[in-house]
Parts: sequence; structure tokens; C-alpha cells
Amino acid sequence: LLDIAFPNNPVALESLHGFAGLYNGYALKLANINSTTKDPEVGNIIRRMNGEPTGVMLTLAQNLIRPFIPEPSNEKIKDAIIAGLNTMASAGVTSIHEAGMTPKDVKAFISLAESNSLPIRVYGMLDGNNDELMKHWFARGPLVDKSGFLDIRSIKVFYDGSLGSRTALMEEPYSDQLGKSLATERISTKKILQLGRKAADKGFQMAVHAIGDKGNNQVLKLYEEILDTNGIFDHRWRIEHAQVLFPNFYSRAAELKVLASMQSSHAVGDSKWAEDRIGSERIQDAYAWQNILKSGVRLLLNSDLPGEPWKPMETLYFATNRKPLDSTKESKGWYMKQALTVEEALKAMTIENAHGAFQEKKLGSIEINKLADFIIIDQNPLTVVSEDIKNIKVLETWVSGIKVSSIN
Repeated sequence: LLDIAFPNNPVALESLHGFAGLYNGYALKLANINSTTKDPEVGNIIRRMNGEPTGVMLTLAQNLIRPFIPEPSNEKIKDAIIAGLNTMASAGVTSIHEAGMTPKDVKAFISLAESNSLPIRVYGMLDGNNDELMKHWFARGPLVDKSGFLDIRSIKVFYDGSLGSRTALMEEPYSDQLGKSLATERISTKKILQLGRKAADKGFQMAVHAIGDKGNNQVLKLYEEILDTNGIFDHRWRIEHAQVLFPNFYSRAAELKVLASMQSSHAVGDSKWAEDRIGSERIQDAYAWQNILKSGVRLLLNSDLPGEPWKPMETLYFATNRKPLDSTKESKGWYMKQALTVEEALKAMTIENAHGAFQEKKLGSIEINKLADFIIIDQNPLTVVSEDIKNIKVLETWVSGIKVSSIN
């Protein structure tokens, strides 16, 4: 269809976080990708029976074509950042954790912070897969901006893929997939060890993406090895998503004081196919928010924007109802034993996210001597029927005591 619609222009469509991409024939030709092109060490070119590429490429195979995609200018990046942050502010977001910042992202965010142009706060997480970027920041050290609008002290790394594309690392084969798994490491364990040891030495937080049970187990093992060498300090290292876990994950993570950074939208979005994909046994420890909390692991709840519904009231609704926004009141949520109470969800969305960014002394709750970041809404989520949380309207958003957005 892409070739029919765009026969004379290159087209690149990438999924969230680049787990998979769809490219038309013109783009493949531009990058000289054909039947003789070999798959990279990590990633796959999906092919037809005759060996010709279909246009679908998984994980790092997309690096074969990315150099041919033009980069936006610094001004365009800054314009996009401001537009995005203003949109988020209008929905009640006062702070974001920007994961996987590239060198161009970093340059744009620092420029905006220096000119006092950021409407909401940004906690920057560097792209740990970029060697030159990490070399620079390990030499420089973390940035905690005096304005309070930009901190850069975390490193985001993708270890495995996603359940949707079957690229998440699982100990056993996918329940709905025959033959060889396409799941691979997106970064070697050796590289994570090197990054982690440097991060521990230089005062950076690690935040590693892991979705499959094997992926989460391996990341936890790496954290154990690094932290055992360096000693347990106030590292606040995170596992991003922590989606499918082993039963013994919880106690180990709690002992290491590892944070689980999760997204309520994932459970809802994946609910149609997740149990078929990983089976009835493994699903018991998937999207397992109550298991996480009861084990003593701190739970951070966020959106995973731009790939999922991201507005705070949507996140809160998903966390407490575990069903789609268009569900009827009579319909039952998915695996409600793992659902959060409104109080638990609000805590995970506010003070726990502040803790996960070393900002709990100034953000995350409305208290004396904390920064005046807050929103005004038209209904109380603690008193409305949980079904109606999705209908709560954000009237105003305030950051540092300044109104940055209003419904009027």
C-alpha cells in the first residue's frame, strides 16, 4: 500500500521506540536494501519467500536505513518540544521524564532551559546506546539546573523489545508463536555492565527498558552485580516497564531498592492478546502492579508517551479500572486483582515519580517549602465513581506558582 500511495517518495513509519518499522520500496532502494542484504547481528529484515524485503524491519535492522532519513534542525526540534510541552501542560502535566535523549535533544533542551522557555519541568534521561554522548556526560557529570526546570542525571538503555512485536526476551517461547523467536538483545549485557559501573561512579541513575521475563531477570542480575561491587547506595536505579516478571523478581528488586517504572495503559492496550502471547501461567506475573507494591518495590506510574494514551486522568483511569476508555460501566476490567486504588495510583503518579527523579524534597506533593506545581480539576478523583475518572477535566495547570495553562 505504501508503494501504491508513495511510488516516488521515500516513506519511513517507525513504531514506538523503534521496535519495528515499515518502509516503502523507494526508501529501501535509496538505502540499497535488497535480497542480498544480510541481517545485522541484532535485528531482522522481514522477507518474502524469494528473499526480497517486505519493508518491515525489526529493532536494529532499521539502522541500515536511518542514515538516509534527514535530521530536523535545532530550531525545529525546539519548536516541537515547546508545542509538545504546552499540550501536555493543558492536560495537567507539570513534569516529564524524557527518556532516551539524543545529542540533538540535549542541545535543544539545554538551550530552552537557559532561555527560561520550558513551560514545565524536564527530567532528562540520556540515550545510553550513544557512545559519544555517554563519553561526554561521564566526563561532565550530572546536570541539576538552578532554574529547577531541567535535570539530566539518568541513562536510558533499551535491553529487549516489546511483546507486541514479539521482540521482548522470554525464558520460554511465545505461546502463540511457532519456530525461532525474533527476540534479541538490543544492547549487550557487557555494555550494560560497563555503563552501569560508570554510572555508579559518576553519579548517574540507570533506567533500563526490560519487558520479557528473561529481559527483566537479566537486568536485575546486572544491577545485582554492579551494586554488589559498589555497595547499596541511594542509586534509585529503575527498570522501565517491568512488564513480565518471575515470581522471585519482587524480593530481589525490593532488597536492591530497584524502582519499577510502569505504565497503566500497557495493561489495557495489551489485554486483547497478552494472555494468548505468553500463556495463563506467565500472565499471573505480568502487568502485576499489586504484586509490585506488596513486595515493597516502589512503583512509578507514567504514560510511555507517545505510544499510548498519555493524559494523567487516562493513566489514573487505566490504573484503577484496567479497561479501555470506551468501555461500558458494566464491563469488567482485566485481571482486576492487580488494579490499584485511586490513592495508590495517585501516589505512584506523583510522589513516587518525584522520588524516581531525586526530586521528592521539592516536588510530588503539595506541602510547605515545596515548589508550587499543581493542577485544578473539576471533580475529586477520590470521591467520584472510578468509572468517571476519565471524565474529569483539568481546568488549570500551575508550575512554580505561575499559571501555564487554563481551559479558558
